[in-house]
Amino acid sequence: MRRAVRLLIASLCLSASSQSVHGQDAGAAPTRDVREIVQRLAFDPGTFFPSPHIKDHAVVRIAYTGDDYAWPVYAIAVAEGCVDGENIPRDHCASRLRARMVRAPAVDAPSSPRHRGSRLIARLMEDGSTSPAQIQASLQGMGVEWVEADLRDCPGAVQALARSADATWVPEAIANPRPGDELSGMVLHADIVQVEFKQYARLASYQGWIAEGSPAAWAVEFASALEPCWRPASVQAPWLRQTLP
Repeated sequence: MRRAVRLLIASLCLSASSQSVHGQDAGAAPTRDVREIVQRLAFDPGTFFPSPHIKDHAVVRIAYTGDDYAWPVYAIAVAEGCVDGENIPRDHCASRLRARMVRAPAVDAPSSPRHRGSRLIARLMEDGSTSPAQIQASLQGMGVEWVEADLRDCPGAVQALARSADATWVPEAIANPRPGDELSGMVLHADIVQVEFKQYARLASYQGWIAEGSPAAWAVEFASALEPCWRPASVQAPWLRQTLP
């Protein structure tokens, strides 16, 4: 019986995937291309703390995307210490712990975070902004948020960051697989969160839906802790810094 249920679910998943592919048809490629350009120009947390000597100072990177289409909702990066090129004495910035975020504009009465991202892509398509140069020029006037926060001045933010160590980075169904667990982590049309912690030669990464106790759930909690502390960023937005071919 259990095997029959698994086969039925798998069949439904394949059917839904097929319908999604065929349902997009002619308009799929341009939308996908625009989405990927927007992700690269604006929602890559690896571009939020650049410097002349180090490409990316971030020690934490978070990217929240919506639905199977990976609509760009928000991306957050956290960096510690001094960032090259800042006109601040090193002893004034060594203890810094800062976050920066790009977030798609708010929409009226959204029922899900993904609607921020899907609406942003739809607006770009409606305006005819489909090339990297056009998208770069249009993003600035669409209300895309580019903000930063000092974690040490933000109540509860440092504690929220520390709770990342309590997340379950490897699901039980993978660490201790048992018969019947094959589909235990399957969720259809879920929002996906990618989380990376990087320091020197060490990298810990996770990508998945917002399962209870997962790094994805932690990332959403961390973003909520930062919410009241965001201020306009003091540096140029990432999509304006990039040199296009």
